[in-house]
Amino acid sequence: MSDAFQKIELQIFGQPVRISTDDQSVAGSISACFSAFLRPIQDFDGTPIKLTIRKGQPTFQWSVTQGNTSAICSDLADLIYVVEKTLTIELQRHRPELFFLHAAVVSAKGRCVVIAGESGAGKSTLCWDLCNAGFKYMSDELAPVNLDTMQVEAYPHAICLKRIMEHMPALPNETIRTDSTMHIPVEAIPGGFERTPSDIEAIVFLKRSDRDVVPQLTEMAKSEAAARFYANGLNQLAHERDGLKAAARLAATGSCFTLARGSLGDMRKELLCRAGL
Repeated sequence: MSDAFQKIELQIFGQPVRISTDDQSVAGSISACFSAFLRPIQDFDGTPIKLTIRKGQPTFQWSVTQGNTSAICSDLADLIYVVEKTLTIELQRHRPELFFLHAAVVSAKGRCVVIAGESGAGKSTLCWDLCNAGFKYMSDELAPVNLDTMQVEAYPHAICLKRIMEHMPALPNETIRTDSTMHIPVEAIPGGFERTPSDIEAIVFLKRSDRDVVPQLTEMAKSEAAARFYANGLNQLAHERDGLKAAARLAATGSCFTLARGSLGDMRKELLCRAGL
């Protein structure tokens, strides 16, 4: 590859990653989004995941190529999303023994709370609020569980927010702002971030609700929790019995709750009072 390409080298879950780009204007943003994983990869065994970002033509801004697959990106938000999505898929392929959940994770006192929910449920916003209340950041969208230890691996990429919510903590100056997203680098997170795996204290499934609802944690039956874990999994079919056994084990690991979405302050108080942290 030409010397004109800048290389961004990462290590994620022990897997080396190399992102190459011929556009210096986006190299800084990509590096900032994955700053917790920046490592020279020459010291690591295994074939790296390779992504190439190329400047586009007049009809688009960039292309992202991984193997024989390319995607076209129209703006910076789209570019960051495509890089994230491509890495998520490739990490599942390289680390199939991990059970990948679509969930945010914060930790305190060496244990973590997993916050699961569908896209748009408010996981990242609640995560940002908790990280301003003393919790350490682990992830806002990806929670890989090691089924041998039943610990959650940390995935501290930049927190991604799509909107400013009422009473949400102010965003730091370091925030990367695109036309449709805001990305908070981990170095700017007040509570700090975690690099090491964490035991599970509680699992919370966010659910949409009326705006005037008072959030309340409701304990779930293990059978319902297992079904929700399965629905929030990303690589179920890579596991024994198509992931059903893994989902059942997760449901038995920590206390499982539902939490109706309400004001950030009320949700935070409910978690602090009842989630065991």
